[in-house]
Amino acid sequence: MTASEEGGSRPVLIQITVPDQTVAGVIATALVERHLAAAVHVAEIASVYRWQGAVQRGPEIVLTAKTLAARFAAIEALVDKLHPYDLPPLLQIDIAQTTPAYAAWIAESAGVDDRLT
Repeated sequence: MTASEEGGSRPVLIQITVPDQTVAGVIATALVERHLAAAVHVAEIASVYRWQGAVQRGPEIVLTAKTLAARFAAIEALVDKLHPYDLPPLLQIDIAQTTPAYAAWIAESAGVDDRLT
């Protein structure tokens, strides 16, 4: 990890779980269009979780956004506006290692220029 990656410019993954493909498409597109993420992977999953005292099961979609740590607050604000869940699940996952060229692409594509948000 370089010195510039130690702070908010370090590449991270942010996972967001959504109920269906429609919501997934809206959020993924908004993240990339606003330069909040370089790319977003969209995958169907089966979830088992506890909600309001009961175990729930069902299909969901997980979004994995490739972005910068400095973008978390802006992503959180956008997801709060677009997400139908009472408690939108957002997880930031540090990328332990990647190539310098790939990290540069993420930084360029999800740059911290606040005029883009």
